[in-house]
Amino acid sequence: MTATALLGAAELRNFLPLAYLAAALIVGSLVIMLVNRWRKSTASLTPSASDELAQYRALYEQGAISEEEFRKLRALLGGEIRKNLDLSPRQPPPPAPAASEQVRPSPPPHSEPPSTGIRPTTE
Repeated sequence: MTATALLGAAELRNFLPLAYLAAALIVGSLVIMLVNRWRKSTASLTPSASDELAQYRALYEQGAISEEEFRKLRALLGGEIRKNLDLSPRQPPPPAPAASEQVRPSPPPHSEPPSTGIRPTTE
């Protein structure tokens, strides 16, 4: 064997594990991409809470379910919708103070001229 043949075999021995590592990383990233795509597609197949609520409203309007059943379903699904949208339950706004309790600021005193140095003229 010649020296160049030995050198080529040594380079191939060092290159082969790197090629296997690169191939494994590419295959792993493809598997992860496909699993994410599959997971997102199956998540969209289930109806959302707002879709279910619309379906129950249609059933209520057709007379297939009673008003009491619809109210229970609406309360249940409304809580789920609020949770998904990260909304807290409705709370009434604080009461406004009565007119007698409102404090109006007093007007500033007119004894000093404005800080701009402009004084009113007297005729």
